[in-house]
Amino acid sequence: MVDVTASLAKFISGLSLEHVPASIQHEARRFALDTLGCIIAGAQSELGPVIRSAAELFGEGSDASVAGAGKRFTALAASYGNGRLANCLDLDETYPGGQVAGLHFGGSVLAEALAVCEQKELTSKELLLALVCGYEVAGRISDIGTQMTIEAGRVSSMPEIYGFALEATLGASAAAGRLLGQDAAALEQTFGMAASSAAIPIGPVWAKQIATPNTKYFDSGWAAMTGGFAARSVELGSTALPSIFDGSPSIFTVVGSRRVDPDGLIGELGSRWALANITYKPWPNCRMLHHSLSALRKLRAEEKFELDEIEEIVVGTHVSRLSRRWLTVNPTDVVSRQFSIPHAISLFLLDVTPGPAWESEHWASDPAATALRAKVRYVDYARAMMPAQYFVRGQYRQLPCFVRIGLRSRTLRAEADFAWGDPWSEETRFSDDDIVAKFRTVSNLPTIVADRVIETVMSAKAGASLSPIFEAMTPRALGN
Repeated sequence: MVDVTASLAKFISGLSLEHVPASIQHEARRFALDTLGCIIAGAQSELGPVIRSAAELFGEGSDASVAGAGKRFTALAASYGNGRLANCLDLDETYPGGQVAGLHFGGSVLAEALAVCEQKELTSKELLLALVCGYEVAGRISDIGTQMTIEAGRVSSMPEIYGFALEATLGASAAAGRLLGQDAAALEQTFGMAASSAAIPIGPVWAKQIATPNTKYFDSGWAAMTGGFAARSVELGSTALPSIFDGSPSIFTVVGSRRVDPDGLIGELGSRWALANITYKPWPNCRMLHHSLSALRKLRAEEKFELDEIEEIVVGTHVSRLSRRWLTVNPTDVVSRQFSIPHAISLFLLDVTPGPAWESEHWASDPAATALRAKVRYVDYARAMMPAQYFVRGQYRQLPCFVRIGLRSRTLRAEADFAWGDPWSEETRFSDDDIVAKFRTVSNLPTIVADRVIETVMSAKAGASLSPIFEAMTPRALGN
């Protein structure tokens, strides 16, 4: 019988950038720039000061930077701060797998990798390899299979227990372990330490909330820091549970998974890459809202109309599967605004620049936005009823929906199967120009500062200094 944990640790510990396909290396660069933009945007948000204060609990020091802070921190504190900033606006990438098909872990992976690289003065070559390794481990854990019950293409029930922290924590630990040069035996210990220290799964409890906590479904900073701590702790002699992914029960049983596909973890190592299925977000809200916004974007590109002509906005979807928080007409806090369909539609129609403004009280109470939110309603759409028929290896693909706008004199309608930023359609795949444009917009950095980061991440030869990245995270660069 194959030892799954040992096999994955051996692959990651022996991986070199030269053995990673050029397309995946390039995707790692795109992922890095996109997530850096999310971190820097988060630093300028309402939650920025809260997160930086929380990071200070892990110690000031001389090792590494937290975006927007005028001081330096320990590497673990920086990992925490930047990891949580990356997810605080819900602008960060989405991976289509996981227990309930869709989760975020990239911010945790990048934050921990940045912290180690800055502490040890490593280069873009080491960073890129760490990102590939971290994303690969997190993605493969996600790919053990959906835990939803699926019948005839429909999701008939959700698992009793599910969560989102394990993948992010183990991804961060893999990035750190690779940067620390751990061999397969040490990395297997790091996996055990990270898995046994990951936050408990709170998915079903989170799903019932309308007034949402600002740490959301898991604290992405805690996952980053915990993963980094695991790797460092093993380096200092700590030991952990062996073969954490193997046997019954395994760590997957503990977090609520009842069906585990070992091939998802170790099948096609070196030929099937998690980064090939990364999705990017053009707007700062839950990925499940992006399909209706993508239909609306298509409609606006095809038709011209004035907002005062709108009498109703109808979203065609699977109504009974919508969470109550997605239906909230008057979201009252930063996070509930990230999950409200009416709020997202109103700000899209008002051409509000994607970024911290989307979560601001100003736009939540704006009369024009309030009026538009009140015009949104929902109807069942037959094609949206069976999204699981499109699943690939437990990952979501098409999530069909439509948006219909009733104007005083006419009715407009557009459909979307994929969301803008999905990689599975030529129409929706983010180009490099889209990645760069998003980074410039959400980071709001001065052009010269943004140019240096873009050059370092997107086009400089592997081995370039990472100093332009860390300089862009300073208060001076952010205009503070």
